[in-house]
Amino acid sequence: MRLRRAVSTAAICALLAVFAPQARADFLDQAWKRGNEAHLRGDYAGAASAYEQLDKQHVVSADLYYNLGVTYFRQGQLGRAIWAFERALVVAPDDEDARFNVTQARKLADQRTHDKLEGAEREPLWSRIATFFSPSTEVWLFCGLYLGCFGMLFVRRRMAEDSRLAITTACAVLGTAALLAGALLLGRMNLDRIPFAVVLPDTVAVKEGADSNFRTSFEVHGGLRVRVLDREQDWVRVRLANGLEGFVRTEDLGLL
Repeated sequence: MRLRRAVSTAAICALLAVFAPQARADFLDQAWKRGNEAHLRGDYAGAASAYEQLDKQHVVSADLYYNLGVTYFRQGQLGRAIWAFERALVVAPDDEDARFNVTQARKLADQRTHDKLEGAEREPLWSRIATFFSPSTEVWLFCGLYLGCFGMLFVRRRMAEDSRLAITTACAVLGTAALLAGALLLGRMNLDRIPFAVVLPDTVAVKEGADSNFRTSFEVHGGLRVRVLDREQDWVRVRLANGLEGFVRTEDLGLL
């Protein structure tokens, strides 16, 4: 996995020059340089520490998250590496390097897992259908079909009686398609309100309640994506793709 250096430094320095006071900009620029230099020396813990300083200062950068992912991966922290690469993809969905790296990290994480939960990683069919297209594509699809249906109805009113059958059929098809597209869009909106998180440690015990004294329901492995349902103090209720739910500590999850 290759570290990103020159482009990242220029981009982050440009952001800091605009949004940060000079002293803070200098501090963050030095942190970025320390991270790159530590990585080149093979000091991956030091590199991660420097990049984490930038992250704690709320610097939003796909290159920062990518470099964090590389340093975590080099240290064998696959859960954190997957989380960092996923964050890079949130900022830059077309980042092929981050997508390749997260795939490789997930494969290694799967090899470490001995007792995998059936269906824990694969979203239900309806969820995959609802998120197959991008949100903007789903909006345009619904609007196009909806307007197309009413356009056909307008044309039908001006057609001769013997020519209306084909137009009526087209209206029915477009209307049905518009209803399906609307249902798809509503499903997407409901799903988008439930945030994702990534399991950070190699193994986490999922409890029946928001306390360590509750019985362990099952275990999840590092890098697994889960839905965050609600919070109770230092605990979070999560849902797996297969529908299983339970509580984990907030510190064991990285929000996306």
